Amino acid sequence: MRTSLYIFDTVGIAALRKRSEKLTGYLEGLLDEVTATRPLKVTTPRDPQRRGAQMSVRVSGMRAADPARTLRHEHGVVVDAREPDIIRLAPVPLYSTFHDCWRVADALAHSVSEER
Repeated sequence: MRTSLYIFDTVGIAALRKRSEKLTGYLEGLLDEVTATRPLKVTTPRDPQRRGAQMSVRVSGMRAADPARTLRHEHGVVVDAREPDIIRLAPVPLYSTFHDCWRVADALAHSVSEER
């Protein structure tokens, strides 16, 4: 616990929030591309001041657990499933990277079929 608090004190909450906004904004842009052709919809507010460090995505026509399971087992991506149809993605500013955000969006694109 002390080590964790030391890290937060060293980095600073303001720096973590700034990085969080950048990571989540980047993920939002990637999700816009993925959701354009799939039965997915970002339900998180677009305003960074209203969303924190996570993005919620509605997966139409399926249970949230199904893509969550596929993401975990086939792509090594862990998401939070909120039944009936919401998955939550949370880039953690202390250790997530922009590449991690790209990996999540790419995995989601490969896990949910495009609409025909």
